Amino acid sequence: MRLGEIDFPPELISAIRDGELVVFAGAGVSKGPPANLPLFEELAEAISEGTGDDIRTGEAIDQFLGRLDSENGTKVNEIAARVLTESDPQPTELHKDLLRLFKGDLGSIRLVTTNFDLLFELAAEEISATSPICFRASALPRGDEFAGIVHVHGDVTVIPDMVLTDADFGKAYLVGGWARRFLVALFQTSPVLFVGYSHSDVIMEYLARAIPVTPEVPRFILTDDGDTSKWSRLGIQPIMFPSGN
Repeated sequence: MRLGEIDFPPELISAIRDGELVVFAGAGVSKGPPANLPLFEELAEAISEGTGDDIRTGEAIDQFLGRLDSENGTKVNEIAARVLTESDPQPTELHKDLLRLFKGDLGSIRLVTTNFDLLFELAAEEISATSPICFRASALPRGDEFAGIVHVHGDVTVIPDMVLTDADFGKAYLVGGWARRFLVALFQTSPVLFVGYSHSDVIMEYLARAIPVTPEVPRFILTDDGDTSKWSRLGIQPIMFPSGN
């Protein structure tokens, strides 16, 4: 199926039609106007402003934020929540279009996001009289059986539970393991479409490599990154769109 300049594979269309698709949205969805929210690296830079500290060569963003928290006493989560809410961001058309992929009322949507903002919730209020159920870390549903919006790394309504630092990721994926349990079950049972997500963080790469892709549960990504070897290694089928769209 071709819409505009984008070719959508029939397996994706079938997953949408059958109500099996899960949309996995990253920070890129909230990047454009009128949301204008930062990507993770830009958020880290905003959090570190005034600390006199910068990310070091080869240092992961979550490690940098962990160092700000543990060594500088920077209130990482509080600053992040303020940065993400102070400009009164509003949902983009992409937020609304992703919700419209799901048939019927929004009670049946299956959307997972690593974003801390509430723009999908605001978008739902604009386009539907039905409000979806919302889940946030660490109280996540079963990954193989859920409906609603899942903030797998938390959101700005519960600031202490936002997953930002390396210690937070350790709790979410290793010690507490709620994010790992949810995502493993999700990737084993449901077709997934990544949107606005770079798929560059180490934990997600490990999960993608460890959980085999089958014809019944394919994974797709809407991207302008044409590195076919990268997507092949991760078992993800790229759906290319022209840069700037």
